[in-house]
Amino acid sequence: FGKQLDRKGYFEPDLDLIVSGATDNQDLMLRVFGFVQNRMSWNDYLGYLTDKGVKQAYADRVGNVADVNLMLVSMLRHVGLSANPVLVSTRSNGVNIFPSRTAYNYVIAAVEIPEGLILLDATSKNTRPNILPFRAVNWSGRIIRSYGSSAEVELHPKELSKEVNYIMGTLDADGGLSGKMRRQYTEYAAYSFRENHGGLARESYLERLENRYKGLEVDDYEVSNVKDIAKPIMETYSFSHSNVADVIGDKLYLNPLLFFTMAENPFKQDNRRYPVDFVYPTQDRYNVNLTLADGLQVETIPQQVTYVMDDNVGTFKFSCTASGNQIQISAVYEMTPAILPAEYYLSLKRFFTEMITKQTDKVVIKRI
Repeated sequence: FGKQLDRKGYFEPDLDLIVSGATDNQDLMLRVFGFVQNRMSWNDYLGYLTDKGVKQAYADRVGNVADVNLMLVSMLRHVGLSANPVLVSTRSNGVNIFPSRTAYNYVIAAVEIPEGLILLDATSKNTRPNILPFRAVNWSGRIIRSYGSSAEVELHPKELSKEVNYIMGTLDADGGLSGKMRRQYTEYAAYSFRENHGGLARESYLERLENRYKGLEVDDYEVSNVKDIAKPIMETYSFSHSNVADVIGDKLYLNPLLFFTMAENPFKQDNRRYPVDFVYPTQDRYNVNLTLADGLQVETIPQQVTYVMDDNVGTFKFSCTASGNQIQISAVYEMTPAILPAEYYLSLKRFFTEMITKQTDKVVIKRI
């Protein structure tokens, strides 16, 4: 990295104003990171060596990965934080088996604190501390410290990224459903939303949403915190679906998770030799409250179940209750590892088969 980490005269006047009045090291780090993130634009070029150099990149407000993130390391050191570059092999570049100059094609920043490392990448406007771009979340990297040592760094996150869905709706006698929806996305789920949908026009996103859930019509759509990356994404909207239940004779057969039902197991191979890469730990939660229209009555509901994978790496909990014209459904899917070793594959395949079977276990409603 050479002199690129030592140069600081080009940014000192600007940065000193930004960090003036910072209350603690956390505040310092966030101010520096936000400054680089907002000022600099990534030109889509990879590499752990600078292209034009940090000084020229700063003046131009654009640079490659190393221009942006080595600048970030230098600024963090300038304000007194223990910061160092971390070499990374991107997902498209493959997994680095052992350290070498050709094993890596990317560099991020790390701040060392007593509790461990805080990983930072300022090439994306939607990242934040310990939320890296997906391209950089690839097994392990290697931190290169200023005094000459190096060490392996785990890049996959440990904290659950959550998607929480609240549905309130009314089911009519023809199998149509109308109601309101609220969704919350945290951590990498929020990052993914911002990356994939944050720049879309409202109409374009709603078209995507309705295409994803066939038969869904959305109205009164609102989304908050898209630009405030420190907060979860919140979506609310009204919806209608013309045929959420199968009508056969005088009975309606309803999937308990409605249009969110997973219909097909993504794991089809009999065996697997390589780990399954989920990228990040996940929790998906569904809370469904249904009101039956006049003339409808619950006949049978699915039984409560809990499915657990070997060593508790994955869980699925489901419950359904009915009282009068009200149905309450709760389902929680959780996968705690970001990388699942190949020896868990058969357990994983069986787990998904059981989960899909339960999601398609019908609520039976009769017309009276």
